[in-house]
Amino acid sequence: IQNEVDGAGNVQLALTLKNSGSQPIHHLHPMFHFHHSMSRMTKLMRLEPGQSITLENDKHPPVMRVGRYPLTAQVEYWTRPEGGMKQTIIATDSFYFKEPLESQVTGRLESMTGSESSIVKVMLQNHSDSLKNLRMMLLLPPELESNDFSGVMGFTLRGGESKVFDIRIFRRENQREDRFPVHLMIEYGEMLNHYSGEITGVVRFSPDWYSVEYQIPITILAFISLIFLGYYYRINNKN
Repeated sequence: IQNEVDGAGNVQLALTLKNSGSQPIHHLHPMFHFHHSMSRMTKLMRLEPGQSITLENDKHPPVMRVGRYPLTAQVEYWTRPEGGMKQTIIATDSFYFKEPLESQVTGRLESMTGSESSIVKVMLQNHSDSLKNLRMMLLLPPELESNDFSGVMGFTLRGGESKVFDIRIFRRENQREDRFPVHLMIEYGEMLNHYSGEITGVVRFSPDWYSVEYQIPITILAFISLIFLGYYYRINNKN
């Protein structure tokens, strides 16, 4: 992601895509996420191995407050023209207007594994003495969805306060991957300044072979193995 901001706060963005693989990729859908909104860019039908292309975007609204702003680009593509696999790439960045102010809110994400759904625990900390009115956006790949967190979520974090909350995330139908990247974008304003930060993590799901229908047979097999192992050691000890 490349960016350029003039003195009046007008933002120019460019996204460079390169196919670093050995096979063509197809039906590329690039888009930018900024200021809790989305801007779709020109769709590409095909990108050859080694080929790169730069797309320009002038849809970012002008910025008024001094400080740092987040940027996220998401690209969906298919490995074949028809019948291939759909892939998603998310790239994050930021730019600043006049001064690169640093956010005083930090945090981390932890994932608790499940088969049908997974829980992401969000832990936030306000390191300043003043309260922050936060606005947050959770960026999920298209393979995931959440009923607990859609669109923009906001709350107040007082000076020195920490907050922990859970987000339940589901895999969409026919998804078999068990690890997905997630990004939590956090923004807040203070006087005439703007601050932003990003927390990244990985959502984990139990692999298909560990689904509920297989847990009981695996448990029985493990129990039988322990019986035979005990029997084997008993015979050896007698000898």
